[in-house]
Amino acid sequence: MDAPLSVKRLLEQVKTRLEPPFASVCVVGEVSNFRGLGKHWYFTLKEEGAALSCAVWASQQRLLQHRPTDGQRVVVKGSLNLYVSGGTITLAVTHCEPAGVGDLQARLRELEADLRAQGRFDRPKRPLPRFPNRLGVVAALGGAALRDVIEVTARRAPGIDLLIAPAAAQGERCVPETLLAIQELQDPHWGCEALLLVRGGGSLEDLWAFNDPELVRAVADCRIPVITGVGHEIDTTLVDLASDRRAATPSQAAELATPDRSALGAELRRRMEALTAKTLWRLRGLETHLNLLTDQGLQRANPLAPTTTRLGALAQRLALAHPSRGLDGAAATLALLRQRLAHVGPLAAGEADLPRVRDAQRRLGPATLHAIQRRDQRLAVLTERLHGLDPTGPLQRGFVLALGRDGRPVTQSQSLPTGAALRLRWQDGERGATLD
Repeated sequence: MDAPLSVKRLLEQVKTRLEPPFASVCVVGEVSNFRGLGKHWYFTLKEEGAALSCAVWASQQRLLQHRPTDGQRVVVKGSLNLYVSGGTITLAVTHCEPAGVGDLQARLRELEADLRAQGRFDRPKRPLPRFPNRLGVVAALGGAALRDVIEVTARRAPGIDLLIAPAAAQGERCVPETLLAIQELQDPHWGCEALLLVRGGGSLEDLWAFNDPELVRAVADCRIPVITGVGHEIDTTLVDLASDRRAATPSQAAELATPDRSALGAELRRRMEALTAKTLWRLRGLETHLNLLTDQGLQRANPLAPTTTRLGALAQRLALAHPSRGLDGAAATLALLRQRLAHVGPLAAGEADLPRVRDAQRRLGPATLHAIQRRDQRLAVLTERLHGLDPTGPLQRGFVLALGRDGRPVTQSQSLPTGAALRLRWQDGERGATLD
């Protein structure tokens, strides 16, 4: 028999195996004993012969489309949790809707599959204009969605025109009025560069008109880009899938369609500062280059000096660099050369140079003899050094030269093994030998 488990250990093992398969489950039943304890909601979902404890945490309440009430039949979605400390099972609810809404969900899936097969959702998305001049807005007059779009546009880009085409947000008038508004706003006569289709949040039934196939096709085939902001972040309709951009809220739809004036101003200031710094750097470089092209003794341009002073300095430099100054210098050089030529003319003719020639001839003989003697002495010294480096010289004094098989002298006793053949050279000849 296996060792018994503790209650806590048993419940922990059950929790590990129970929760993953039921992390997302839909359950239908009747609500009873609905109550609020602290910030959370608790109720029981029951049917004949069975009951399940449910909880809606405070963080999920604002996202819940429908608040359950006692006696109402609902469909809830959530994750199953086992609390070890109490040994109880609770369904943490994240979605709630009346039980009849399940038929709408099935119908919605069928419409989505049919429109996807027609390619309404897979077409290339068109880019939004970066700086539009006019935007078309389809929304219900007096609604919060239209008010949000107007406020956001006025704050971000007050220079953009809004052309509003009113349409009912739900009910029988919603689809035909919205179709007419889309058709009218995309007319080139009005000059709209993008279209905003917005509506506030609501239940699945309230937003059902925006799943109409004809309306979806109109959004997909619109001539200008369409931005949809239907419902809240958790609401997704078929027109959202067909549009070029889907916004979580009407306010975000207006943000996607308009440039931010403050951000553009900051970017413009940054670029102007960078351009100014680059221009100043370029001017300093040109000024340095100008200084290098002038003579070292000239006055350098001072970037901080007044404009008149700098212009005067530049005019002075220009005058100094005039070609006439170069011609004046060349004329002076030419005159000097002519004077020197006139002085050496008689010498070149040979009239006054004979004494110098005779004196040079008299000194040439002794100088040549002295140079030859110095070179004879140098040659004698080098000859004596060469005799000292002759390898046969020591043989005359009784030394013997040991040569290896390659004819090279053997200078170390360990360089050859025992039994190696040697050639021994004396002054008068050579003899063979074997190393022992």
